[in-house]
Amino acid sequence: MSEEFDDDEMLAAEYAIGLLPADEMEAARRRALSDPVFSARIAEWQAVLSEIADFESVTPPVRAKTAIMHQLFPETARVSVWRRLGLWQALAGGAVAATFVLAFILWQPGPTDQAGPLYTAEIMSQAGDFRVVAVVDKIRNEVILTRTAGAAPEGRILQVWAHGPDEPAQSVGLWPDGESIRLRLPPEIAMVQGTLTLGVSEEPIGGSVTGSPSGRVFGTVDIPNVSDSI
Repeated sequence: MSEEFDDDEMLAAEYAIGLLPADEMEAARRRALSDPVFSARIAEWQAVLSEIADFESVTPPVRAKTAIMHQLFPETARVSVWRRLGLWQALAGGAVAATFVLAFILWQPGPTDQAGPLYTAEIMSQAGDFRVVAVVDKIRNEVILTRTAGAAPEGRILQVWAHGPDEPAQSVGLWPDGESIRLRLPPEIAMVQGTLTLGVSEEPIGGSVTGSPSGRVFGTVDIPNVSDSI
């Protein structure tokens, strides 16, 4: 069941991440000084952020945020970042990590002016005991994965797979440990246009020896309309 976030909750989250315009940041700061409930909400979000603060830094194109926002939401009125990113329904359980991953990618400054699209998805087992949120970064042809539930069994390792329509699964790489990992997409996967399928399986240490998933496949997800251009 999706958890609904009211406007104050989203405002506190945006303040904690630092996504508000300067005047709204100052207004929220002043409110936090006199509103202990709102201040507590900010503190809760800052605690969540601190748990993923060691996520690898990235330097996306300066134009990425502007181009994506203009294409998806051409209206001039400011809309809460959660609604702008289309993540309102995703803000539940482990999927909140995807929000932070995407926010960090979109809003961190970078020196290059190249632009390219980003795609988010969630891989979840049918039993609900394993969940991963993924961001496919076509700027760099990489996939960033964050595990929000479950892990490989003792003595096994996670392996990430991907393929295009009607193609066999191809290994993207091993995920030995840690909550998050960044993997370079193999050239054949980076060339996929249209539906890109991602999956995660558990394999022997060293990875599958068959070239295909040989252990339990925790889940797969189809990401439609993948393209190299915005």
